[in-house]
Amino acid sequence: MQGEMRRILGILLQLVGWGAAAYCGLAGLAFCGVYLMGFIGTGGREGGGELLVMLGLTAACVGVGYGLARLGAFLARPRPANTQRSNP
Repeated sequence: MQGEMRRILGILLQLVGWGAAAYCGLAGLAFCGVYLMGFIGTGGREGGGELLVMLGLTAACVGVGYGLARLGAFLARPRPANTQRSNP
């Protein structure tokens, strides 16, 4: 029973992790595009700091989502059939 719950939790974490990474990536890169237009439009004089902050936050959010997905993949992997250990 515990192995089954672990597998279900792993699958849910994968769904949430990949969904969060995709959403944060798409939304964050859209905002980065807006900041980039302002940065290019002013010849690089304004908007560079905001662009770097937004890129950093986007990368961090995508990284957290990826980490959740990897944790879910670790939990959802099937366990080996032979779980008994023998002492040497």
